[in-house]
Amino acid sequence: MTILKSLEDHAQFHKALAEPVRLRILALLQTRDSLCVCDLVSVLALSQSTVSRHLAYLKNQQIVNSWREGNWIHYALNSKHPALNLMKASIIMLEPLEIIQQDKSALAQYEQSPKRCNID
Repeated sequence: MTILKSLEDHAQFHKALAEPVRLRILALLQTRDSLCVCDLVSVLALSQSTVSRHLAYLKNQQIVNSWREGNWIHYALNSKHPALNLMKASIIMLEPLEIIQQDKSALAQYEQSPKRCNID
């Protein structure tokens, strides 16, 4: 288990949560066991490079875990992160925001249609 050992560790954790795209990603990840990069690209309507950059930041802070399944890389919240409860509380506070509701609606619609992941 990762431990936030220093003030710098805590600052880096909070920096990870201080970016709107990363908060949107985390809000979506909290609603599912995992999502692949192509899911997030489609739902957030952002470029693959933008989504991947933010996911890499979250992964470097050990906030998310990733694994490969065939061509797809999946991401999930790190259930062993020492500040998981704090992070979840922050994400819950985002629930009423229109952009978060739009993202969740877009994810639900996306999941109802055939997936079209064309990301290499």
